[in-house]
Amino acid sequence: MGKCLDSESCGYENRDPENQNRRFCERCGIPLRGILLQGRYEIQRLLGKDRGTVTLRGYDIQQGQPVTVRALIPRESSQEEQENFLQDAELAAALSARINEPGSITVISYGQDGPLAFLVKAELGKARQATPENEGITVTRSVPQSQQSVEEDTSTQLRIAVPPGLKITTDSVQRVTSERKKNPLTPLPLTIPVAQARDWLAEGNFAYELGDYPKALSSYETALQENIVLVDAWSGKGATLLGLGRADEALLAYDHAISLKPNDPELWNSRATALHELQRYEEEMTCYDQALRYDPNYVYAWSGKGMALAERGEAEEALGAFDRALVLNPRQSIVWQAMGDTLYSLQRYNEALLAINKALELDTGSAALWDTKGNILRRMKNPEQALPLHERATQLDPENATTWFDKGNDLRDLRRFAEALNDYDRALAYDPGMAGAWYNRGNVLAAIHMYEDALRSYDQALKYDDGLTSAWYNKGSLLHELKRHQEAIVAFDRALTVDMHYIAAWNNKGLALFALGRMDEALAALDQATSFAPEEPDAWYNKAVVLEKLGRKQEAHTCQEWARSLEEQARSQAPS
Repeated sequence: MGKCLDSESCGYENRDPENQNRRFCERCGIPLRGILLQGRYEIQRLLGKDRGTVTLRGYDIQQGQPVTVRALIPRESSQEEQENFLQDAELAAALSARINEPGSITVISYGQDGPLAFLVKAELGKARQATPENEGITVTRSVPQSQQSVEEDTSTQLRIAVPPGLKITTDSVQRVTSERKKNPLTPLPLTIPVAQARDWLAEGNFAYELGDYPKALSSYETALQENIVLVDAWSGKGATLLGLGRADEALLAYDHAISLKPNDPELWNSRATALHELQRYEEEMTCYDQALRYDPNYVYAWSGKGMALAERGEAEEALGAFDRALVLNPRQSIVWQAMGDTLYSLQRYNEALLAINKALELDTGSAALWDTKGNILRRMKNPEQALPLHERATQLDPENATTWFDKGNDLRDLRRFAEALNDYDRALAYDPGMAGAWYNRGNVLAAIHMYEDALRSYDQALKYDDGLTSAWYNKGSLLHELKRHQEAIVAFDRALTVDMHYIAAWNNKGLALFALGRMDEALAALDQATSFAPEEPDAWYNKAVVLEKLGRKQEAHTCQEWARSLEEQARSQAPS
């Protein structure tokens, strides 16, 4: 048995003891992991879900190759929708028969198995050649489940001869499908009737689904030449142009679609996506509002709006949008994750942990979720609990630099420095430009007194992010420790250029100037430290030392007394 592959929207545990041979989820009807469709296509995992359909990774045990299975969700589709799906699949298979280029993605089979209407796509092998003798499409007929087996699979498939140059349309496929409805086990005709017109919209949708954006764009444009007011073609063109990275043109396509159907929330939501890519955030927000004006319960507009608000730093408003989205559909792991990330940014760690746990209930296979939960626990001063979560994230996504970096941070906090260095190196192997990993690596090397190596790490961090003030400060402090005071001053000045209120940098710059005998400059630096942080006793003590050296003994004594009073005040306020 096992849990439904659709952990986000279903997640049902199929454990019915009286139905051990169950092949499909009892709640939603999609295939379970490891079952064979038509005795041939082994289902392995869920790749995605979109409006009543699922996309699954499978394996063709006859041909020994990976396949992609696209299927209607049985519990969410009507008989008419299944029939339409199979008609479209038949058209797609017929179109695929005309594709001969190795490496192309084609529909190799389709049909119905139990409650499931599906089609199967695979990469066209180099060995297959298009000839009049072998050109055709594979059609899988529905047979009773008890008759299905790997050995019998060949008897459930028919080859339709498709002469070169045959134009296949939706109408012609529907006529053939209509005959099959009368008797599903009647063999299909050897040829499909010829028709002159082509369904360019269907061809565009098919090419878009296969990721062939140039062909999809060409098909949509041809469809629009034939019918300039075809809303679905304008919408498909917009989505295709976004896939090609041409967001400005996509926006124009969506504008055409909206002019034809202005009350469609989905079109407004799509337009928002294009505007987001163009970084036109105010207009993006207007689009979400328009979508919600036409459908206040359009969950994708609420979630999109929340994510846009979160990116803009409007965290509280984003949380409100996420709440609305989750009230409408609480089984959205991505929205729970976004809510958790937003709460994390507000340092509301307990609430963030609750949100991430909700997301993990729906999607246990997401490395990002395990990584985020680990980061929350580390921020809550529990690195020992965070470590196994980050280990799981690295197992799920072993080439992700961020998860190795976060695991290294756990080990650093646990003072397991050698292991931490190893994980920082793993992170940098996947992303050599990760400034944070170079910086934390430098901190660990400094902690074990490998100062020269630490300096090299800080230099690498600053190579990729020269605005990293703490790296400039730490570099300066190490150089001061190594008595390279002039270099240390340069580093402190770089930190202060970015943040002139960096108290520790003013203080340590003063110490470096004092070491070089530049007393007046040292006093000026320490004056800055005490003016920005008058409650910091170290700066006052250091200032007293410089004043003593300058012969200003009374001022030095006053600074010392003030520093002692600050320390006494801190001790009295400290918890017992």
